Amino acid sequence: MITIAISGYKSFIGNHFYRNYKKKFKIIHYKKNINNISELKKFIKKNKITHFINFAGLSRLKCLKNKSECFKTNYNSIKLIINYFNKLKNKPMFIFISTCHVYSNSNKKLNENSKIAPNSLYGKIKLKSENYIKKNYENYSILRLFNVYGPNQPMSFFIPDIIEKIKNKETITIDKSIRDFVHVKIVSRVINFIINKKTLGIMNVGTGRGQSLASIIKVIGRKLKIKPFIKTLKKKNKVIADLKLLESKGFKFKKNEKNFNI
Repeated sequence: MITIAISGYKSFIGNHFYRNYKKKFKIIHYKKNINNISELKKFIKKNKITHFINFAGLSRLKCLKNKSECFKTNYNSIKLIINYFNKLKNKPMFIFISTCHVYSNSNKKLNENSKIAPNSLYGKIKLKSENYIKKNYENYSILRLFNVYGPNQPMSFFIPDIIEKIKNKETITIDKSIRDFVHVKIVSRVINFIINKKTLGIMNVGTGRGQSLASIIKVIGRKLKIKPFIKTLKKKNKVIADLKLLESKGFKFKKNEKNFNI
């Protein structure tokens, strides 16, 4: 029987996954602080888990505000979990939620072997965690998520921030960058897929479609029936997922699922 423990169960993605798959899997919330390894050990001993999904972690914004807490939560906790899992006879599948911020910008789609060059503390620490997992654990899956969006996403993320600014009729300053926006329901389906298929390794999770920030804002404006005020800077870069690896494993997108839709 598949028994999944999830940390960060109140997080945007973690909560969405739980609500959609709680009837399919036995999903147990780890409600204590992810940095409290002694409590985590008690939790693991009590519950015979087969999978552990790490949704816990500080966002990019919170990492900027508290660098030491970012290192502690986004890296050191992962290191302690992996070290503990290695001592277990039955080692759970460890699913690590990483980010496209480990890559550098590119005019081409980014595959799992593309140049790694994080330029933010958040990206650098995610990469550090990835490297520790790869070096010290075998039963893992690392998901590099691109620009995730969806209902009930908290403020400080791009889409809810834009919605608020359009409603307040504020001027929105953006550049000409191209991004890969992926709905949270796709992310949850991918997690479900890798659990069922026992897929290990590193995989991109996006749509493979690049969309300008301006086009996204205009879609939101039409949805709200409010014309957005946009100021566009000259800077331009691209961050788009190459999904050949994920699709080669058998994952299939549903019709129109890749379309941006709030």
